[in-house]
Order: sequence, then structure tokens, then C-alpha cells
Amino acid sequence: MRSARLILASALFALMAGAALAQPAPRAVGPTIADVGSAYYRFEQVSVTSADGARVYRVQIGVPRKAPGSGGYPVAYLLDGDAAMARIDETLLGQLNAGDPPVIVAVGYQGDRQFDVLARAYDYTPPAQDGAYVVDAAGRPGGGADAFLTLLHDQIAPEVTARVYVDATRSLLWGHSYGGLCVLHAALTRPDAYGRFVSVSPSLWWNYGSVLAEVDPFLSRPHPAALSLTLLVGEEEVAGRGGRTRTNPMWSSVPSGATRDLAQRLHAAGVDVRFAEIPGQGHGGMLSASLIPTLLSFAGVAPAPGDVLS
Repeated sequence: MRSARLILASALFALMAGAALAQPAPRAVGPTIADVGSAYYRFEQVSVTSADGARVYRVQIGVPRKAPGSGGYPVAYLLDGDAAMARIDETLLGQLNAGDPPVIVAVGYQGDRQFDVLARAYDYTPPAQDGAYVVDAAGRPGGGADAFLTLLHDQIAPEVTARVYVDATRSLLWGHSYGGLCVLHAALTRPDAYGRFVSVSPSLWWNYGSVLAEVDPFLSRPHPAALSLTLLVGEEEVAGRGGRTRTNPMWSSVPSGATRDLAQRLHAAGVDVRFAEIPGQGHGGMLSASLIPTLLSFAGVAPAPGDVLS
């Protein structure tokens, strides 16, 4: 029976991959600040392969030219790293340099696109609690977040620390959309892995809101005193304006205000949570609208995004 399920899963994956490739191509990767150079940062690149050999990660490491403090640099891990790097420019790096600039670790995928839609759908989504094979509303296989987060912590982070003097106690994990779901899953299941978790427009609907089932087990255990979670969404996406027509029931499996409700529930339980609906922003625009203030705040040159709940 297990062999039959694996064969079926492989066949479905192949069919869905073909369908995904038939969709409009995501934005191409173009020259970024890592390619043209910066007066404030130098960039290195390494490749890391997933445990199953199916995905190769392009890891771009931005190292401040400014000397670190006595404890080392803070370090920011960015999911959808190719898309993130496309939104980082010399102006932003100069602003970071004015404070305590973090090492930037942008984790993307080998290839010529800012988003590898199949790879991220697998890597950024939690496994089903019953071990079932799960696909998203577009038919893309998921459930690989635990393996990805282990690779990030056990392989990519040591690669960074071997190259750069970082302060592991000042670490941040940022992600948007499926990346935001992955960050939230990480905060709920391995809250001691990073100091700050920034989950932007998390796809709570994935697998009919299964990530929300992780909240009770999280709250039943002591959480690190230094844990900080930021949840950000766009005002337009909450209102349902400007988005795609959503017909699959998975899309509507959680209410539009579910992220706010989650923030309030965690805050009531004593978790350090910040939350905001960013005016005028839809789902896609939240990538840039969150990334830049997150990095500026991490460097200590701007207020932290989101509001402290009361």
C-alpha cells in the first residue's frame, strides 16, 4: 500500500509540475546589488542541495564592510532569497550601514526565476499531522517545511558562521506568503531557533488552516523569553480587494481576519507579538513593504514594523 501511495504521489507530482510550467512564468532573476557591487557590503554565494537531492539552494551572503561589534554581526535569514535580493539596493545598504548592519543570508533556488513555485510550495509548507500527502489549491505538492528548516539550521547557518563572525543570539527569520507560513511554523515548532520571526501575509489557508493546530501545543510548552514574533498583512488582502478569484475551498478555509486573531491569541498567552495591517498593500506588495522596514529595524535605524498589541 505504501508503494502504491508513493507511485501515485510521484505521478501526481509530475502532472502538477507540467501544469505549473504551463502557467505564466514568474519574474526573471536579473542583476542585483550582489552582482553590481556595493560600497557597504560584499557578497558571497554558496550552493546547498536538499537532503533528497531534488532542490539546489542559491544562498547569497551579504557581509557588511563595517566592522562588527564585539559579539559579532546580527544575522537575517530571508526566504525567497532571489526575490528579496531583487528588492535590496545601495540606498538600503547605506541605511543599514548607519546602524548595526546585519549579515544578510538570502536563501533562494538555482535557476533563472525569482520564485521557484514548485520548490517553495514544497519547502515552505508544514507536513500534514497524519502524514497524508497534501497538495495546495494549485495542485503543488507540499509538506517539506521541517526538512527545509533543518537544512537551514544545520547546514546553511554553519556555512555562514564559518565565513562570518555572527552573533547567533541576534538572529532573524523573515518570509512572505508561503515563506510567511514557513516562518510561523518555525516559530510555533522550534521557537528557540531564532530570536525574531517575521511572518508576512502567511498562507494560513494552506491544508485548510492546519498550521493553526500547532498553536495549542506551542502554548502548552514554555517558550523562550527572548522570542519575538511579528505578523504583518496588507490591508487590501484582508479586505479581499485586488486578488485572484479563489474557487478552491482551501482558499476560504480560514477567515480573512485569521492572522489578527492569531496575533491576539498569542499575545493574550504572553507571547511577544507585533501585528499590523499595512495600509494600501495587497498580498504581493507586502514582500517589499515588509522586507525593507524589517531590515532597517533589525539594524536599529528605524522602528520595528507592526504594533505592540495591548
